Amino acid sequence: MNKLKETLKILGTNWVHFVGFYVTTYFSLILFKLIGLEGTENDEWSTILFLSLLTIPLLFFVYGLKIIGGFFASIFLLDIIGFNLKPARIKLILLLEWILIIPPFINWAFEYEYWLWITLSISFLTTQLLRKKKIEKIIKPNLARTTRINEE
Repeated sequence: MNKLKETLKILGTNWVHFVGFYVTTYFSLILFKLIGLEGTENDEWSTILFLSLLTIPLLFFVYGLKIIGGFFASIFLLDIIGFNLKPARIKLILLLEWILIIPPFINWAFEYEYWLWITLSISFLTTQLLRKKKIEKIIKPNLARTTRINEE
């Protein structure tokens, strides 16, 4: 039961990806407007700076629901497998998840010239590293306890 509780807590750390994707999308739209990418050259600054704060969640949940659903299903599955097999290898597991999940997004960025996928891939790596600290707080006490029990 303790392992299940630990796994659920680890899965709960994935909320940070929503926040990272939101912030990254917002700043990416501003960057794309500055350099004239993604069709933002015709948008007004007020639209990008203010209206996008409301439209980004709609973009995620209307247009990207299948993609976000697949993303989170993949990361949940990889979290369950990785942290149950090798819980002490946190950084390795998180980097492997990133390497396994981002290739389609990088491919789509170049195939469709939709450069937001590149910035979201970088955001995913950043949020994975932020998750590392949270996961260490969950796993380290249990690893120390398990090591002590094994030594006795």
